[in-house]
Formats: sequence, structure tokens, C-alpha cells
Amino acid sequence: MKTKPKLKYPLKELGVTIAVREAKAQFSALVERAAAGEEIVITWHGQPRARLLPLAEERGTLRVDREWLDTMRVGHPKTPAENLVRDDRDNRG
Repeated sequence: MKTKPKLKYPLKELGVTIAVREAKAQFSALVERAAAGEEIVITWHGQPRARLLPLAEERGTLRVDREWLDTMRVGHPKTPAENLVRDDRDNRG
């Protein structure tokens, strides 16, 4: 029988900890707390098993250098895309 590895750090450093049963009963509230920026660790028999975290903030818009993009040449303009894909796949071995 495998033994579970011991934690190398105390649970207090993980943020708020809550047992699975309690988390099930308060799931909506926990999601709201996590969305507000709080880190919540869900434990099973005292061992951390999952972590609720807020989603990362959305990244900025993608900037495209149109002048550079317009200078890019399109290879094989008369060859259909499916042929290019097939040739690429077949040449990989």
C-alpha cells in the first residue's frame, strides 16, 4: 500500500481551508469568494485536494503589425490548403 507524501508546508500558508463536506454545502458562496480574489483550499481528511482560485484577468487585445503582415508572402497560392496539409503530413514520415 502506498503512503501519501507528507506536506512540506503548513496548510495555513495555502489560504483558507475547508473540508469537502462543508465545501459542498457552501459551494456557491465559495465560488463567489474565490472570484473576489480569495484562495480556498478544499481538504479531504485533512489533506489538501483541490484549490479554488480566481480566474486570471483577461489579457489585453492582440496587436497586429499590418505592414509586416502584408509583406509576408503566401506560399503556393494556387495549391489548395488540403493539398498543403496532406503534403506536410506525408513528408513528416
